This record gives sequence, C-alpha cells and structure tokens, in this order.
Amino acid sequence: MKFGKQVLAFALALTLALLAGCGAPGASGAGSAGSGQPASAAVTPEPEPQQPQVSGEMPAAQPGVSALTGREAKAEGMRPVAVMLYNTKACRPQWGISTADILIEANTEGQGSRLMALYEGYEQVERAGPAGPGRDVFLQLVMPFGAIPMFIGSDVYTSNLLNLYAYQPLDGRYAGVNAFDYDSSRRAAYNSEYGWYTHKDLIPGALGLYGQSAQGATPTFFHFAEGSAPQAANGGTLEIGYGSERCAVLEYDPAEERYYLKEDGEFQTDANTEEGSVRFMNVVLLMARAGYKDDGVTRNYDLASGEGLYLSKGGAHTIRWSKSGPQSPVQLFDEAGAALAVEPGRTYIGVWGGFEGQTLRLLAQDGSEQPLPPAPEPLEDLQPPEAEGGEAGGEPAPEDPPQE
Repeated sequence: MKFGKQVLAFALALTLALLAGCGAPGASGAGSAGSGQPASAAVTPEPEPQQPQVSGEMPAAQPGVSALTGREAKAEGMRPVAVMLYNTKACRPQWGISTADILIEANTEGQGSRLMALYEGYEQVERAGPAGPGRDVFLQLVMPFGAIPMFIGSDVYTSNLLNLYAYQPLDGRYAGVNAFDYDSSRRAAYNSEYGWYTHKDLIPGALGLYGQSAQGATPTFFHFAEGSAPQAANGGTLEIGYGSERCAVLEYDPAEERYYLKEDGEFQTDANTEEGSVRFMNVVLLMARAGYKDDGVTRNYDLASGEGLYLSKGGAHTIRWSKSGPQSPVQLFDEAGAALAVEPGRTYIGVWGGFEGQTLRLLAQDGSEQPLPPAPEPLEDLQPPEAEGGEAGGEPAPEDPPQE
C-alpha cells in the first residue's frame, strides 16, 4: 500500500540520518533513562563490535540437538535470536510467541510485564513482534549463549550493560528498517509502536551492518533429559502476578501434556498461527530479590541466586538457581544441590521479585493449593523515591519507535 511504503521510506531516512550522526553503527549509547537515544557526545569511543564469546559454564549442546529445547536441532551452529516484545493488552495479539523456543517474562517497571522471545536461529523467526525496548534483566539471561538481541530503543541500564561488555545488539534506533518492518494494517486499531516486527529475511543483512555473523556455538540452555519431569500431580496451574496489570497463568492440559499461557481466563494467542494458543513443556520460575534502580522506576533484580519452581507434565519441584555474573548462564539445581534435569521441549521462564503488587499461587491438578518457597527478601532500595507529581507506578509512556 502507498501509506506502508511511505512509512518504510521515512524510517529508512531516519536510519541513515542516525548512522551518519553516530559514525559507525554500535551499541546504544547511554542517554537518559527510557529515551532510547544515544548520548549527544561520547566521552570515550564505543568498543569495536565483535562476535560475542559464549560462556563455558554450561556444556555444548550434543551434535544434532537443540541448545534451547533439547530436541532435534532446527538451526545447528546458529546463534539464538532474542526479540524484546511489548506485552500490554493494547498490543495483542503478538506475533511469534507460540513458536519461540523459550519465552521469558518479567516486570521491569510499572504494574505490567515485558516478554523476550528466544529462537534457535534466525530462520525460525517468521514474524516476531510487536518489538519493544531493551531491558537489561532479559539480556543478562541470553548474553551467555551468544544470542542476537533485537529491540527498538532501550533505557540507560541496557545501554551501559551492552557497552560494558562490547555486546552488539540489533537496535531499531540504529538499524531501522534494515532489521525491522512495519505492519501498516495495524495503524487503525493500534498505537504506532505496536506495528513493528522483525523476520528471518532481515536478520542476516542487519548483522552484516556490524560485521557480525548469524553463526556461532551455543552451549545448552538446560541439562535436558527425557523422563525428568516431576513425578507428582502437584503442578497443575501456576499463577504469576507480575503486577496489578498482569497475571500470567500457566495451566496444564493432561491431554496435551503442555502448559497453556492464559490471562483473565482467556488464552494468550499468537497472530501468526491459526490456532493461536501458546503452550510449553516446561515452566521455570526464578524467584529473585528485587528493588528499584536509581531512577526510582526501573526494577532492579539480584540475579546472583535464589529459589524457584520447575513444572513439567503436571508436576512441580522446588529448585535453587545461581548465576555468577552478567555473562554467566543461570544454572538450575534440585533441592539436594544436584544439577536439575529438564524435560526436552519449549520452556516458559518467569522472573519474579515478590515486591508489592506481585502475587504467586501454585495449584495441584485437583485444584488444591500447594506450598511455595518463601518469597525473596527485598533489596534495601525496594521503596522507590517520591515521584514528582505523584507516586511511581503504572505503565510508563511507550518509548518512541522508529519514525514513520
């Protein structure tokens, strides 16, 4: 359509202007929190882009086996692709959440949540969106695996993390329409930021802008083993309240042997597929100490260690987890301290801090309430500073997408 072409032409012009103003493309600069804009003048040059080095703390995936699912590899020797997604009711249905090999969810500010969809390789990305801004808690979970982060704009904490480790993302603020496309059919019913998405045809070329490749070694995300699901019926439903605006419900279907993702009693759906439902073999909940970063709005998570839950095939285990740094993977352990074996298949990962407004509930298959690990102790900075003009909270205004 003529309007769609105008949208892309304008976005491309903006991209070229950004590239000309910033010199060589690089990771997002450290601008004001939430702005997604680079600093007006860099004190020191940004690190040269380089292919990321993966962590050696997890073993390499077995030949022919997916590092993300433990099943037959669909993209062996390829770097995973990690796309940040909006998750407000106003943006749904999203694209690509039912085909993501791992779907990660966390509250980063306000009373809602954001998602990251992780795919084994770029060829598995048919369409993923609406693409949202980068947040550092998500990146810390995927950087150890050499993933390709994709987002549109970011806050200062994300920019600082990427610059510190010289880790190159595909940010729509710089790559523009080289990495993201726009669905103009959404304009009538959606805010403009909810129309941007990426797909497999764009990713190799966008990586080429930074001298990077889609290929790379990936260690296994979990210790996969067939038959490792908990042998109990105590994991029928997990309700994760990320805030007053988001309660994710993972409900087990014995006939399908999968957990369906729901909200308010309705299936959360994927616009890419006819059925639309989103389901997983595994559910992993990471319970982490949480507070606020120095802006008094953004959530601050202590990702060093904690307790949590592992659900699969209708059963649940209490688990322990640890992570030794931003470039180290999360490692899961059973209650005895041994490495946790995870059933092969797609996985939902939730990061939950237990702060005010968050809730958690575990039900057995018969509907009975089940005990939970104790909520994590809050970080010392849990209470946010007084916000000018009112209390901190609520969903912040969306960050500007590439210009139309």
